[in-house]
Amino acid sequence: MSGGPILFVDDAAGPTELLAELLRSSTGSPVATFSSVEGFLAAPIEPWSVAIVDMSFRGSQLNGADVLLRLHREAPNVGRLVYSQGDDWVADLLRDTWEAIPIQAVLSKGVTATAFVDVVRRVLAGERSIVDPVLAPLLPASPSPWRTLDGYGRLVVHAGHAKLWQALIDAPTEPSYRELGSATGLSVNSVRNYRDQLLAELRLHGLDAGKMRHMHVFARRCRPFLAPFIAAKLGPPADRGQPAARW
Repeated sequence: MSGGPILFVDDAAGPTELLAELLRSSTGSPVATFSSVEGFLAAPIEPWSVAIVDMSFRGSQLNGADVLLRLHREAPNVGRLVYSQGDDWVADLLRDTWEAIPIQAVLSKGVTATAFVDVVRRVLAGERSIVDPVLAPLLPASPSPWRTLDGYGRLVVHAGHAKLWQALIDAPTEPSYRELGSATGLSVNSVRNYRDQLLAELRLHGLDAGKMRHMHVFARRCRPFLAPFIAAKLGPPADRGQPAARW
């Protein structure tokens, strides 16, 4: 008997198709696969019961948080299972997403096919709080109440903050204050002042030093969570006109 349709978003196309076929034969559920976040975002939402989502996608600025955020907003009843290699460089993104979005299960790509199918079955059955012991050390024992989706709004209080964050997101490498001023149309002093205004909130996100290089990494990693608040202050990207400078 089918447990409901399954969504699988992962850029490892070969292994994904093999696992998708295993799920079809093991659970009787139809499985829709996407090898890119862009492809998923362009497709309509279907009545999936479970979504299996990788966190990192090679060659794309988008990531698994974009997928999970859309599902959270448009299909809140879908069981969400993060399926990740758990590399060091994706650990912070995994923690950010875990704290911001309800996730029912976190599973390492190192598990056996049998264990993979078992966890998917458990999520289909409505089980929650399934965490692979391999990935458990990457996640907080108790999610911070300050790092919810709404909490990111405290980092974008006004349009000046929004301009600063958008410039940091757009910058491919750590920018200087002068480059940020050029990109935003703000004075260097304004950029410094806005950064200083954010220090207390940044500490709640683990950025104790609040150095610009740390803000740059944080901005690009947490782009999916910051973007709605930036758009609320600046308007949709298509309506903003040309930036003051290009990187």
